[in-house]
Amino acid sequence: QALAVRAGFAEAHGNLGLALKEQGRLPEAVAAFETAIALKPDFVHAHFTLSTLSNLREGWNYLEPLEALQAQAPGMPLETRVRYWFALGKWREDAGQYDASFAAYREGNRLKHGQTPIDEAGEEAMTNRIIEVFSRDYLKQPPLAPPGRPPILIVGMPRSGTTLLEQILASCPGVVGVGEVTDLHESVKAAMPGGDFSRYPAAIPAMDGQALGAIAGRYMHALRQRAPQGERVVDKLLSNFLFIGLLHRILPGVKVIHAMRHPMDTCFSNYACLFDQSNLNFAYDLGTLGRCFRRYARLMRHWHAVLPAGGILDVRYEDVVADTEGQARRVLDFLGMPWDENCLDFHRNERKVKTVSAAQVRRPVYRSSLSRWKRYEPHLEELRAALGDELGYWDEA
Repeated sequence: QALAVRAGFAEAHGNLGLALKEQGRLPEAVAAFETAIALKPDFVHAHFTLSTLSNLREGWNYLEPLEALQAQAPGMPLETRVRYWFALGKWREDAGQYDASFAAYREGNRLKHGQTPIDEAGEEAMTNRIIEVFSRDYLKQPPLAPPGRPPILIVGMPRSGTTLLEQILASCPGVVGVGEVTDLHESVKAAMPGGDFSRYPAAIPAMDGQALGAIAGRYMHALRQRAPQGERVVDKLLSNFLFIGLLHRILPGVKVIHAMRHPMDTCFSNYACLFDQSNLNFAYDLGTLGRCFRRYARLMRHWHAVLPAGGILDVRYEDVVADTEGQARRVLDFLGMPWDENCLDFHRNERKVKTVSAAQVRRPVYRSSLSRWKRYEPHLEELRAALGDELGYWDEA
């Protein structure tokens, strides 16, 4: 309607592009952003979103117009400046200018990291507390009766193929993917003394069956509200790996799909990505990224060690790319679901996808993202050092 009144309104073309992107209408979204930039060459937000949707192609040179704006970058508002450097990094990467691309990514991350402080000591302490509380002895206690059919959880690090797995499952009849919802986190928080999430997990051992059951009931009720017709519901909040031990007690039979990807590829893909979410504050520094990966991987190894076999399925992104059908069959077998050919047409699924992978899951599986980090290897020594023996664990697994 805005464009009907004023056809040359660049911001309206940009907003139209965002709406089309969310609906999965990517060629139309790309065209809308191109029109916005043609009308307003310094429209950095349009440049940035276009960089997340497309690659350099004939007929439209995305890189040169953005390079021409570099002298203006110091005077841009901070948020705009961050987007500028991430977009420039992407277009330089597409052009094969990897050293220059990394320089742009590094500047965008430097600016964003300054906006998003992280309490690494606190994160480490929470990981230690979870491992201490959810010991093998605690988890031997009888599980509660689940209030309905437990959901399917997809957990892991961002950029490890989780959206692809969700899209494959959500393409099967009766399966609803609700995306990255905070219902489990909110249900646990509500049960903590004073509603203080920092009391998790220390408060868990003192909770009786009624209190624990209330967490399960609240969580399941929230999911039913989101997907009332779903026979199976997929919850893809990646940080739910913090609660796998708790879920084993309060929702016995819950199935957890653990998305995995090479640590260097996972971490660099995070570093090269500007997230919409404000909670991913670990993603904008190579050392912080490596240490975050170590905490997550350590906790996942703990769950494998203390929980009965059959509740967690590890799925490597590299294997999904190499043999999509084989891995899809493996996942459905794990979930006790019959094979359905629709899951191989996941890229045709018209459900809304709001993660940074929205463009990728609208295309068939592709191999170009495998070993992406190797193009930047000379710049990633800090990441490699922070990951330490995680690289060895990956190679041995």
